[in-house]
Amino acid sequence: MTTSDSPSSITDVKTEAMTAPYEVSCDPIAKLSDLGTAWQELETRSDSSFFQSWCWIGTWLETLPPHFNPRILRVTSDGRLVGLGILILHAGNRHRIMPVGRLLLNETGDPYHDRLTLEYGGILSDRNAGAEVTAAALRWLASHDPDWSELCLSGLLPETLAEVSSAASDLGLLTWIPDLKPCDYVDLAQVRSGKDDYLSQLSRNTRQQLRRALRLYEADGPLTLTAAGSLEEAHSFLDQLAELHQSYWIARGETGSFSNAYFSQFHRALVTAGFPEGKIQLLRADAGGRPIGYLYNFVHHGYVYGYQSGFSYDQDPKRKPGLVTHYLAIEQNLGQGARIYDFMAGHGQHKRSLGNATQDMTWLVLQRNIFKNRLEQQLRQLKQRLAERKQAEAKAG
Repeated sequence: MTTSDSPSSITDVKTEAMTAPYEVSCDPIAKLSDLGTAWQELETRSDSSFFQSWCWIGTWLETLPPHFNPRILRVTSDGRLVGLGILILHAGNRHRIMPVGRLLLNETGDPYHDRLTLEYGGILSDRNAGAEVTAAALRWLASHDPDWSELCLSGLLPETLAEVSSAASDLGLLTWIPDLKPCDYVDLAQVRSGKDDYLSQLSRNTRQQLRRALRLYEADGPLTLTAAGSLEEAHSFLDQLAELHQSYWIARGETGSFSNAYFSQFHRALVTAGFPEGKIQLLRADAGGRPIGYLYNFVHHGYVYGYQSGFSYDQDPKRKPGLVTHYLAIEQNLGQGARIYDFMAGHGQHKRSLGNATQDMTWLVLQRNIFKNRLEQQLRQLKQRLAERKQAEAKAG
């Protein structure tokens, strides 16, 4: 087996059988519609996230420039499809000097096209064979020579992380966690089981802030939450959200997500594909007929994912349009029977204030056990120890 970092030979990988009962292949996408049919059928047998659904993956593949050469990772058992993923090989450099052949699952490795921010990742698997599918796929990838030196897996929840880590350990792969983020959410079933309503279950400080903000907005007129009722209105809501989002971030010296043309293109296509199927939720909060906030959410298997937002801020910091808009959306989804209202990964005061549960989300890199990767890991560990020592000395001082 070679350890070259060139991305060229992934296109030469041939379908091969593994030891029974699993067979794994990595092949070009012959026909997108056929892949869509197979993907959606497997979805019915999986506990997929929205980011593993065909709505997301299919839109991504349709809008992705062809030069990325995505390939299908397929796992079968006794002729039955049990696992699917999309692999892309990307040649890059770390620290500007170290060439790295990076294999990515459902991402490109190009920051411009990965501005979409993949979360809740992993291989789409039959719910009765998740760990086995992961192990079979990693074993196959590790034993073949597509000239990758590291495999990047984004946004793994604890159960998926445990499956991947166990399989990687068995294969002697090195592991590296470049990012770990909290993921706050509202367990709506827990709210329903409580004696009090949602607002009463929040902390005293959050209740006070919300009630004060609600009174301030209601003084302007009725406070309402409207869901887009047509595809045309959904696109209009998204445009208004993008305008508020950009205004907020540009005022703070940032570019904002919608400055990325591919990001905007992808999400217009995603709304077009997903809204008619009830997978996209676009909401507008108004006070006295004036919009104060927009939310762009995904809906999948009882989960509501709070993906993007735009709020109208004014001079009074007590109004808190983000807190109020999310509160109204939580109450609406609570009434509509949703299971989870998910703020997704990342720190945010409103996430911690409104959520009643949290979990970690991990960005994981698996590396081949070769000299340069071992050396890099040792240097990374040394850097971390020095940083921890410096932090401890600062506290002591």
